[in-house]
Amino acid sequence: MPPARAAHHTTTSGRPIPHPLPPQPILIVTGKGGVGKSTVAASLALRSAGAGERTLVVEVSGADRIPSFFGRSAAPYSPEPLTDDLPLWHLTLTPEAAIEEHVVQQIRFARLYDMVFRNRVMGPFLDAIPGLHDAVQLGKIFDLWRQGRTDRRPLWDRVVVDAPATGHGLTMLASCRSMMELTRSGPFYEEVRQVEVVMSDPERTALILVCLPEEMPVRETVELWERLGGSRRCVSRAVMNLLAPPPFALDDAEADWAVARSVLGDLSDPAIAGAVALTQTRLDRALRQRAATERLTQTLGVPLDRVPWLPSDGGDLRREDLERVGACLGAA
Repeated sequence: MPPARAAHHTTTSGRPIPHPLPPQPILIVTGKGGVGKSTVAASLALRSAGAGERTLVVEVSGADRIPSFFGRSAAPYSPEPLTDDLPLWHLTLTPEAAIEEHVVQQIRFARLYDMVFRNRVMGPFLDAIPGLHDAVQLGKIFDLWRQGRTDRRPLWDRVVVDAPATGHGLTMLASCRSMMELTRSGPFYEEVRQVEVVMSDPERTALILVCLPEEMPVRETVELWERLGGSRRCVSRAVMNLLAPPPFALDDAEADWAVARSVLGDLSDPAIAGAVALTQTRLDRALRQRAATERLTQTLGVPLDRVPWLPSDGGDLRREDLERVGACLGAA
């Protein structure tokens, strides 16, 4: 069982949590690979736990990166605590374990599962069923959310999902609909229908799209938005990650910089030339970032959180880094 509800509403450094989290109990974080999905998911989960909510952060398809942010090791298919002082837990899902759990729950005989499903014939057959692996993982997330809700004392107040990158993320989000079309009726149809009802309900599930201020990630995020179809109504907000600070205010920046350059003197001086080149590089990057941010905001039409680039020592993110990222989420 997770620890009792925490009473405080501050970060470990004592800073108050400045912005509210999305109200939905299920938060699904997705975006192009490499944009910082895991960082945002972990930061959201830490924020939630810091607000006293019993929080489970879930990685899918065997991913297990988030525990390293807290100096912990991932456990196979079982919730494990990430901290000693907050109600924050982690779970790594695998489709194989989710399928086994689901089948054993139905037939109630683990040895029969081993005999029927763990052989050279059934393995490839299960792999070939479109959407099955993703649907059973969503089903497990649904079960986690549902635990204890019948008596209004849920086991988890919040479930944060570090979803797969864009292409696989779309497939996962559509997997229940795919299985419903495949089965048409019957017990399994009814089970995935229940999952689909919750996962497509903007009152219970929020999608959070993570992006970088660069042309390719913005383009892929816009494509993701367009391909979400009816699921777009679940998109609660977007996150623009790793925004580098501009060298100076960007209002009329190009004109002001042109004037400044004109009075800098002899650019043949290596020191002056180097400073000018560095400033120009940073200004160009800041202008590209602004254009990317404006395009994403105009296209998606949802609140956009801005997370600054955080200097690090080259190692994995630490809890303090996640707190700094989390303080930016919900600000828009």
